Amino acid sequence: MVLCIILAYFMAKRRGYYSDLVFDIAICCIPCAIVGARLYYIIFDVIANPDAHWSFKKIIGLEGGLAGLAIYGGLIGACLGALIVVAMQKKKPTYDRVTFIQMADLCFTVIILGQVIGRWGNFVNQEAYGNAVTDPSLQWFPYAVKIDAAHSITGKEGWFQATFFYESFWNLIGFGLLMLFYNGNRKSFDGFTFSFYCIWYGCGRFFIEGLRTDSLWLVPGVIRVSQVVSALIFLFGVAYVVTYICRARASGKKLLLFVPEEKLSDEYYGYEKTEFYLRTLKPSPEEAKKEEDDGPQFDEVSDDDRYWEVGGAADDDFEDEVKTSENEAEASLTENAEAASGADSESAKNIPDENGDNDERE
Repeated sequence: MVLCIILAYFMAKRRGYYSDLVFDIAICCIPCAIVGARLYYIIFDVIANPDAHWSFKKIIGLEGGLAGLAIYGGLIGACLGALIVVAMQKKKPTYDRVTFIQMADLCFTVIILGQVIGRWGNFVNQEAYGNAVTDPSLQWFPYAVKIDAAHSITGKEGWFQATFFYESFWNLIGFGLLMLFYNGNRKSFDGFTFSFYCIWYGCGRFFIEGLRTDSLWLVPGVIRVSQVVSALIFLFGVAYVVTYICRARASGKKLLLFVPEEKLSDEYYGYEKTEFYLRTLKPSPEEAKKEEDDGPQFDEVSDDDRYWEVGGAADDDFEDEVKTSENEAEASLTENAEAASGADSESAKNIPDENGDNDERE
């Protein structure tokens, strides 16, 4: 899991996604995946075994541990967690948002690596094996695996088909292809790697599941739960690709399939939804800094719950008003002083001398 998170982080960084995306996904999706994996196993175990007793302590792992986690339930839970991450991005600019299907492309490219490694846990626990191998010439690894009596369905030590290894190897090949599709220079439409995962894993799991002896049965002896789910996700992957091709043909645009990154343009159907187009809308660091510097700033002082703007147009208007008021006040004081001086001069002319005559003489 840790390896998958680290790998996804660098892949997301290379794609230009926002820096905390992978951590947001991990925080939201991992708990949902664990709950989903547990509930999935319990629900179908109860369906297959109506007499099965699941106490609360047993459900949460306090009794018997967490033995019984289904990968398909985990994937469903992780998808629900991804919807939470999508909702968390509503306040982000359009060019910084990552859609659900883009998250699926990123995550399922590395999830399959987790499945490659996880299947070796089945080897350690001596579980998830297939039918008994009685032919001595076939009793060799990796075709078969030796299971001790305590874990054998026959109660005796013996060799059984190493289905855990079959699936691990199948997933390893799928991981290599997904990494090539996602990180290679030739790009495809959003959802391509996710749909390829569904097709690849669904197909392999359907046939490998048919060999296992410890599966959950939907109809005992007829069809296994995981085979039904595998068929459904396989069909979903095929339907997603076919739907894209049909819509692209109807639009008159080219298919966005394995196109060199330097040749990507809006002549390809779905290009305008990809991060390769959206990143062209993102301002450069210099433009972002200039926009931040030119934008209004706010102080921490409020008046009647309204914040005064500092450094913007409103502040300039306020300074102009102050200067105008000061000029008007200064002009008013000057006029008053001149008027007072004129009045004093006129009064001095009208004061009589000692003989009762005015200062002016004939």
